[in-house]
Amino acid sequence: MLYDVRRDKIITGTTLWKPQHLANHTSTRKQPYTAYEIIAEDSFQNKVHALGVEASLKLSMLSGLISISGSAKYAEDSQRTNHETRLTLKYSTTTHFEQLTMKYLGKGNLNHPDLHDIDLATHVVTGVVYGAEAFFVFDRTLSKGESRKEIDGTLKAMINKIPAFKIEGEAKLNLTDQEK
Repeated sequence: MLYDVRRDKIITGTTLWKPQHLANHTSTRKQPYTAYEIIAEDSFQNKVHALGVEASLKLSMLSGLISISGSAKYAEDSQRTNHETRLTLKYSTTTHFEQLTMKYLGKGNLNHPDLHDIDLATHVVTGVVYGAEAFFVFDRTLSKGESRKEIDGTLKAMINKIPAFKIEGEAKLNLTDQEK
C-alpha cells in the first residue's frame, strides 16, 4: 500500500509488489491490547489528543484537507447547550500486527519499479496494526439546581461500572434507580 503525506491520503489498489509476493513475504504476530479512558473535557484540543492526532494532521482536519469519518467524527461532535454535561469513554483494542519481511523490502525485489518514478506517493506502508477504537459519548441535561461537578462524578462512577468484556462473552450492568 502507498501513502501520500502531501494530501494525507492512502493510495489503495496500487502496490510495488504482486499480491502473491506480498502474501508470501508477510509476517503476522499477535498484539493483544485493550484499554479504556474517561474523558471529561469536551474541547477540540482534548478530542484530537484522545484520537492520537498529530499537529500536521490536526491542521489538515481544521482546514478541510481531509474528510473526517468513523471515530474521527468524535472531534466534530460538541455539547448542544451549556445546561448539559458530557463524559466520553474511549475504548481501544488491538489484535495483531502484519508486516512485510525485511528481506523482501529491497529495491531489487520491486515488481512494479515504474511506480517508483511516478510522483504518486511519498511513503510505502510496510506494516499494519489491526484493531478498533470507539468513543461512547454520555450526555446528561442538568436540572435546575444540579451541580455539573456532582453529575460528572456520578457519570464517571457509572462508566466505571461498565465491565470489561470479551467479544465471545457476556456482560451485565447493574445500576440503581438513581443511576438510571
